[in-house]
Amino acid sequence: MIRTITTALAGLAALGASAFAQDEAPAEAASETAPSALVLDWPAPAAPVDVICPFDFDYEPGALSCGFITVPENRSDPDSRMIRLHYVKIASTAEDESEIRPDPVIYLTGGPGVVVEGYADRLREHHILEQRDLYILEQRGIANSGDFCPYYEATHRDLAWGETRLDEAINQAERMRECFRAASAAGVDVSGYSTWENAHDLRDLRQALGFESWNAWGISYGSHLGQMLMQVDPGGTRAIVIDAIVPNDLEDLMRLGRWVNRVFDNVFTTCADDPVCDGLRPRLDAAMAQLSENPIVIETDNPEVYPAGQVRFGAEILLFAPFMMMYEQDEHPAIPAVIDSLVTAVETGDTTVFELLATSGFNNGSGSSQGMSSAIRCNDGYYAAQAEVIGEDLAENPVFLNLGFSEEGSIYQAQVCEEEGLMPRRGTAEYQLVDTELPVLVINGAWDPVTPPPLAQRVAANLSNARYIEVPYSGHGPTRSLSECAGPVLNAFFDNPDPAALDASCLEEGVAEPSYITVFSTGAILRAGLMAEDDPKTLAPAILWFGLPTFILLISFFAYPFGLFARLIDGQPVQMLGGETGGARALAYLASILGLAFPVMLGIGGYELSEISQVAMLAGLSETAALGAWAGLVAGLAGLAALLILWRTQFTDGRIRIGTLLGITLTGGAAVALAAFGLAWDLAPF
Repeated sequence: MIRTITTALAGLAALGASAFAQDEAPAEAASETAPSALVLDWPAPAAPVDVICPFDFDYEPGALSCGFITVPENRSDPDSRMIRLHYVKIASTAEDESEIRPDPVIYLTGGPGVVVEGYADRLREHHILEQRDLYILEQRGIANSGDFCPYYEATHRDLAWGETRLDEAINQAERMRECFRAASAAGVDVSGYSTWENAHDLRDLRQALGFESWNAWGISYGSHLGQMLMQVDPGGTRAIVIDAIVPNDLEDLMRLGRWVNRVFDNVFTTCADDPVCDGLRPRLDAAMAQLSENPIVIETDNPEVYPAGQVRFGAEILLFAPFMMMYEQDEHPAIPAVIDSLVTAVETGDTTVFELLATSGFNNGSGSSQGMSSAIRCNDGYYAAQAEVIGEDLAENPVFLNLGFSEEGSIYQAQVCEEEGLMPRRGTAEYQLVDTELPVLVINGAWDPVTPPPLAQRVAANLSNARYIEVPYSGHGPTRSLSECAGPVLNAFFDNPDPAALDASCLEEGVAEPSYITVFSTGAILRAGLMAEDDPKTLAPAILWFGLPTFILLISFFAYPFGLFARLIDGQPVQMLGGETGGARALAYLASILGLAFPVMLGIGGYELSEISQVAMLAGLSETAALGAWAGLVAGLAGLAALLILWRTQFTDGRIRIGTLLGITLTGGAAVALAAFGLAWDLAPF
């Protein structure tokens, strides 16, 4: 569990850094210099080649199958080299083959750059499979489809540290430059990595598999790809669902300050009358101001990852936890508690969580291919889009000045794209809002933090045969997360592609407004995580302190009833057996019951909160753990009372048998030791 939390927190920091560093060059200049995409008349793709699926998870034979197709790397270059693309088929779960529809679904992945394995693992449980096979293409430049910079984040570790956000933005741009140059030197045509080319890859996959037409379903970046597919392969696409909308022209997508503020407005508006949010917004603002002026700098002895020996945490760390938790509606109830825990850490000067982040192991982005992602963002014009709007966005949201954004860094990163020959095509004909006669469902979570409803509404308004569905209180990609509802809705739409006639009531009802939770605040998890990261052996005394008393209490829990039962069978009174303890035995048994409740309820508290969000555990445990903390404290008091009564009785009467003395002494001592552990490890109920 500790490792999972550490990984989640480290990933959170990395995601935050990349989200605020998607800085770009002016789109107007890009549209003047970048021509529309030219696609030469390439021959139809050859039949696919079967391959054993390269996945680490287990699956039933036939449930998944994989293959490769071969496509041109750059369809505008007659001398382009050919590249192999990996795809996955997830077979329908229908028990009767007659129920499987002949028109499968192609799922368009997000990112850009996300590896296909995670999708294959998660989507094999999706209810859309009840009637249709699902195909997923691992897009060009990703993992098994030719990742051309597999060590992107590990290259030039000296670029991991910057004195300012501008420095860090420049460092990221230089790492991107290094990737592009190394790829070009190896024969990769990085100018061929764009959403336009990806859409042609999808058409080639359909043709290679032998389908006259199929249905498409894209989420996040996949919605951008879906809009391109409407232009590239309208005849081969029966119907299309796009979710978490990225506008094809990228307009307003990169106004990150506006969308982050929208996240906080959603949270604080709905919890205005909830005690968990009492005074939280001004405390958050004060903590952000404090970290903006005086970032927390943690010294680290991990020069392999941080050559400067330091890691800096500014005010952006207070934003990214709630921002990223907004992606999944299941995590929404814990957002205020997480904000409170981070703000409290800043207010009290407790750097444990930051030290834990600083000591976390390096993750080279195994879930995504950053080289491909950077190339797409350059060629499509994502970087250009943010550079165009960042000045206005910062003026509109000044809280982000000198925080996670850098206007100069945005411009610099966009310039690197152009200097390395990647010209943004945003503004050209294919990168305009799409209108099509194809039946389209445009779906968006109302609380989507990164592709919010205003973007989806604008796209839907331009489509002549579309229906817009906004899912109340849902996060990013409700057609994925609300599988039990979305699967039948999508299948019904693909059966009868009439947007107006579709019954999508379960999506329109959405999910309930979040009921915010309070937590049992404790630093024990972070403290244990930090010790485990630094040197796992240092946890041994704590494990022994916690484990041995728990083991003794477990034995006592069964031994005392067994002894009573044995005496009843024997028929001899306690007094004749030297077992009269003046009530110490009953208190010891009570201590064993309450003492065992302590670890059990702590475990339940951890499980309950982790089911909401792994990140939420930095705030503590669920309130069940608070009951366990009281049980542990009372167990210690009962154990202490049992010891006092036992030995007072022994000194007074001197007739208690040695076995009874030893058993009650061990039980009482174990309960006291466990209570002391709770006090020492911030697991007390006060």
